[in-house]
Amino acid sequence: MSPAPDPQIDDEIVDALSSLGNRSRLEILLALADAQWERQEQWLTMSFTELYDAVDIASTSQFSYHLEQLLGWFIAETPEGYRLTYGGDKIVRTICSGLYESTPAFDDVAVGGCCVFCGGDSLVATVDEERFVVRCRDCETPLLVDHLPRSQTRNRSPQAVVDSVGYRIWSTYTLVRGDVCPECYGVVDTAVDAHDHDDVTAYTLAHTCRECRFMVHMPLEVTAAFHPAAVGFLWGHGISMLETPLWEFFEFIVTETITTDVASTAPLEAVVEITVDDETLRLAIDDSFRVTPIPTVDY
Repeated sequence: MSPAPDPQIDDEIVDALSSLGNRSRLEILLALADAQWERQEQWLTMSFTELYDAVDIASTSQFSYHLEQLLGWFIAETPEGYRLTYGGDKIVRTICSGLYESTPAFDDVAVGGCCVFCGGDSLVATVDEERFVVRCRDCETPLLVDHLPRSQTRNRSPQAVVDSVGYRIWSTYTLVRGDVCPECYGVVDTAVDAHDHDDVTAYTLAHTCRECRFMVHMPLEVTAAFHPAAVGFLWGHGISMLETPLWEFFEFIVTETITTDVASTAPLEAVVEITVDDETLRLAIDDSFRVTPIPTVDY
């Protein structure tokens, strides 16, 4: 018996993707994007003649046919002319960014931070099978694995690539913190995961998009550290969270600058303490992942 068709793949999706399988149609999309870039005009529209003159297609009849195949999905027809839809814009950006090209590797780059597994401070960042990986040299454990598109490696030195990933991770977290998917902007659901290693339990929040299934895991401590009270507390002690990449943030956990006490995961009840220069900020995290500073009690 043949397997049932995947309900996620309907004929409209197949038709839309099939319409891109032609060089002339991609040229039409790129012509619209190039004109928009050159004129620095968002939502630029071009007339039929302007668009035809911008591509290398032998006749207006051929051009009209290819253009028609793109209408609705990737190009919108308006009274003023033709413009890229959101889907068309995403296709153009995919092409220009080299998403389907291989990501070049580079030699290991030493980075700061500590290994949350062995406590070692010999961390390196590298590219492994087109993924960005931070691993511990002492125990050879990967601490962080993320996608690395080719566009992020262009016009950047290896160190600049590493720095850019640090900022990208926090930009991703800013969105999922607000239940927004960084890939498709769909709704993100969050759940608590427990990870046991050598009699130590670490907790992460798994953020998963309902629409495109994008998933990212972040240490539970990050949720507390990005609360405005924590950001201000750390800044007052010379620490900028946005300038501290995730792999350096691990050092706060290893050195117990940040400690976490999880009383329950269902429902979630956790208290995170941040201690710097003998000053401590305590924050509670509840089952809705809301962070609340705990007032200091003077005795």
